[in-house]
Amino acid sequence: MKYLGSIWRREDLDHLRTIVVPSGIGEFQWAWTKYLNTGEKFAILGLDGAPRRLHQFCELHPNVEAFGYCSFDYSQIRGFQQHHQLDTWAAVKEKFSPGSIVMLACNPHLEAGLPLSTWLPDLPTTYQYKLDLNDRHAEAADGFLRNSLPEDILIGLSCASYRGATVWNTWGFDAWQEFLNLVQAELPEVRFAMIGGSWDDLSSDVFELNSQFKWLTDDRGNPPIGKLSFGGAASLLHGLDGFIGFSSGLGHVACHCCRTPTFMFWPEHEQLLSRSWVDPALLDSGFYEPSRWLAPKDVFGRVKSWLRFVTDRRKIS
Repeated sequence: MKYLGSIWRREDLDHLRTIVVPSGIGEFQWAWTKYLNTGEKFAILGLDGAPRRLHQFCELHPNVEAFGYCSFDYSQIRGFQQHHQLDTWAAVKEKFSPGSIVMLACNPHLEAGLPLSTWLPDLPTTYQYKLDLNDRHAEAADGFLRNSLPEDILIGLSCASYRGATVWNTWGFDAWQEFLNLVQAELPEVRFAMIGGSWDDLSSDVFELNSQFKWLTDDRGNPPIGKLSFGGAASLLHGLDGFIGFSSGLGHVACHCCRTPTFMFWPEHEQLLSRSWVDPALLDSGFYEPSRWLAPKDVFGRVKSWLRFVTDRRKIS
């Protein structure tokens, strides 16, 4: 993939299906379940803004040949999509040739509670697909995985940042500590792998090497958080037994690309979205479990059922 940064020219987009997308990894992953069935080569222009990690995810998709950041905003994507009535892939192809800039987002469709399969309905939906991970990604993940024990149940964890917790009214430090105590009491074999970016300060604070919890670390005692590219994080997710976290790209990728059972917390206003994006088979089987941000003791009944699914799956494999 050619990385264009924020300075790109129209020539960089020649002959490529060019789409402006929201900045989130999850949003792109949802849309790619459709785009991968077009047979086209893509240039992706992501909305610019922190943490600027979408290009690391896009480079794991072989049909993305170029990526740049752009100064459009989300309201422009929605307005463009509505104005041009881009409800099908046939409409996209009829109105815009490769190299032309198209703005698309499946978020409004999913936020209304409509299933992902009915967005751009003339394209199949390949919910689960493989990322193009390489030896470098696997070696980075192995730097942590090799320090686990055969009996460990490895559960990935992402608590995000204090700022995010405040904005979305999610758990703070004390609630996460209470929750992890409940998980460990239910499943003594658990070893937590704290995943996320260097900016996830709440996650970093919840990680305490000398606490009562068992953590997955590298040879120097460092957790994975802030130490891996997104490709390395995806490779690590492949090696875990499960993932618990807030509603972020990590959880979406765990489900659809890494085949890692996922328990994900969602804010109140995103309850429709919490189910509409996922492969219905994963929801029906208990592989994926969404939840509101309830008090730890109130949500733990559902977590216990999901943990049984994880441990039973581990025994079978």
